[in-house]
Amino acid sequence: MTRLHIRRWHAFALLGGIAIVASLFLAKDVDFRVYWLGVTGFFGGTRPAYGPQSGLGFPMEYRYPPVTYLLLWPIGLLPLRAAGFGWMLAEWITAGWAVWLALRVRRLRFDAPAILAVLAFLCAYLVLAVRYGNVQPFVIAWIFAALILAETRPLAAGILLALAATFKIWPVLFLPWVLPRARRRAAAWFAIVLAALWSAPLAFFGVRGYWALLEAWYAAVGRVGTTYSEFYYFPGQSIRGLLLRWLTPVAPPLGYFPRINILSLDPQTAVHIWMAAAAVLYGVFAIWMFKCGRRTLWVWDGAAFVLYSMIEPYAVKSGLISLAPAVLTAGCLFALRREDGRSAAVRWANGLFLAAAAISFVQAILQYKPWQRYLLSFGMDFWGECLLLAAFAIWIGWTRLPYRLTPAQDSDRAVRGSGEGSTGAYLDDARVSKAMR
Repeated sequence: MTRLHIRRWHAFALLGGIAIVASLFLAKDVDFRVYWLGVTGFFGGTRPAYGPQSGLGFPMEYRYPPVTYLLLWPIGLLPLRAAGFGWMLAEWITAGWAVWLALRVRRLRFDAPAILAVLAFLCAYLVLAVRYGNVQPFVIAWIFAALILAETRPLAAGILLALAATFKIWPVLFLPWVLPRARRRAAAWFAIVLAALWSAPLAFFGVRGYWALLEAWYAAVGRVGTTYSEFYYFPGQSIRGLLLRWLTPVAPPLGYFPRINILSLDPQTAVHIWMAAAAVLYGVFAIWMFKCGRRTLWVWDGAAFVLYSMIEPYAVKSGLISLAPAVLTAGCLFALRREDGRSAAVRWANGLFLAAAAISFVQAILQYKPWQRYLLSFGMDFWGECLLLAAFAIWIGWTRLPYRLTPAQDSDRAVRGSGEGSTGAYLDDARVSKAMR
């Protein structure tokens, strides 16, 4: 075994140990407890499928579509603590698999400064994801893996996207990213698998039973989404949460948050402004993505997760693990382009990425609650998202992006012995032309 392989297996062993220890001692099963209570109560006949009694009471109630009861049925076979450990370990494995795909298939590469920046950016979100046990890490890992596999394994990509969209509706924001020509088979498989998944409960509950469950689910989602939702998700770090805090007064139940509003608009007005702003932001970046073409899709995949985090309505801090694929992609770009110090655009993009990482890390170490309330109210995570999105915009629009090698090009480069440096997986346009000649 070579020294490189020893180091690799040492890293795998270390990550595996961290995953097990975190799953045993750090996880609090806050959200997972709702899933477990819902599944065991529904199949045991002791709880309704939907409503406050399906979980821990409003708003901690089961709110996923009926098909998810079938998908989550295995967790009800174990006691809560054992099921929670298995759930968290499965999240670590799924996330690790997605990262492995990014390294092996997409060939992302990092140097030491890039790794430190990525870890600093994500440490708070990793801890919160482990503590809460929400399904969000699964969803984000599925989407990231689907985008990586969309061109070469369209069926697998379609299945992963369908699973993500089954648990949470907002992954539909990624649909334009599978519409380019090279990924359209994945989009077709997504539609087929999603239809199959949502039809499966008919075999278990019958037409009337399934229709009743769908009606109950729709009513539950509507109730949770309209019952004081403007302020239940008051600390959200998306555009919606920021507008509610800056443009509307603090509601009495949330009086422990600082008052920072500069206007006193009606909450519904702020929500309407969010809808308009989100539509414009999303439309501009989606159109830009289509115009850029295939060679930059791997970078656009990362930027999409920033858009997702900024636009979704209830971007609570514990769910911002959604930024992980974007941070990984940005870390790779930072490592690949950092040596090009002569370009002002590269310096700006790299500086914005480091600034966003610093904002996230500072919040991770300032855990004193009064400080956290101020940081959440001012939306520091949101401003970090803005910096990260600006960095992606500069990398895409004003720098010469690295080009992802195909396996054939990688082999050709190895035969030619071009010695392009430590990045090993990407070439600039000029270098690609030279290799093709």
